[in-house]
Amino acid sequence: MAAMNVAALVLAALSALAPAARAQSDSKNPPPAAPGTTTPGTSSPAAHVHVYGQVYVGDRAPDYTLDGSDGKVVRPSRFRGDWVVMLFADRKEQLAPLVTIHGDLHNLGVRILGVCREKAHGLQGYANRQKLPFVMGADWNGDVSAMYGLYDAERSMISPGFVLVDRDGIVRMALLGKNLPPEQIAALVRFAVSGL
Repeated sequence: MAAMNVAALVLAALSALAPAARAQSDSKNPPPAAPGTTTPGTSSPAAHVHVYGQVYVGDRAPDYTLDGSDGKVVRPSRFRGDWVVMLFADRKEQLAPLVTIHGDLHNLGVRILGVCREKAHGLQGYANRQKLPFVMGADWNGDVSAMYGLYDAERSMISPGFVLVDRDGIVRMALLGKNLPPEQIAALVRFAVSGL
């Protein structure tokens, strides 16, 4: 019964990702123009652009540097040798429920990195008060979220999503623009890491 539930969850996630998978064909599209620029042959500004970067499944995760909720710098080398699930949210409170899946993911060798649009000192105080067992990175200006296509510059906010990066730094799964409950995130990550 549990295997059927996980299989159904994976199928649902794959069907949700199907449009994104089609967009990730062999020939990658160039990134969209930045806001306020004009496209050659037109005289009007480009349409509102919300996505500045794209990382494809199978790509190496881009390098980044964030101030962590533990007072240390967060960069990919810090997680070398571990699977990492990067969860994106606009506010730190949206990441707190991940505490319910931390133990299960930790046992699989998966580390959680929450990325949110907060300042580092606010994250440190919140993580200490809530006794969060995972690290959050302060992406106040949205640079890291933008690399993954999750920063909405027009509204100055980070869209929800998660990205799973393997031990070698390769993106193995991504669900962008969706806010899944922690249990569903854990089931998808467990399936990707162990096949169970």
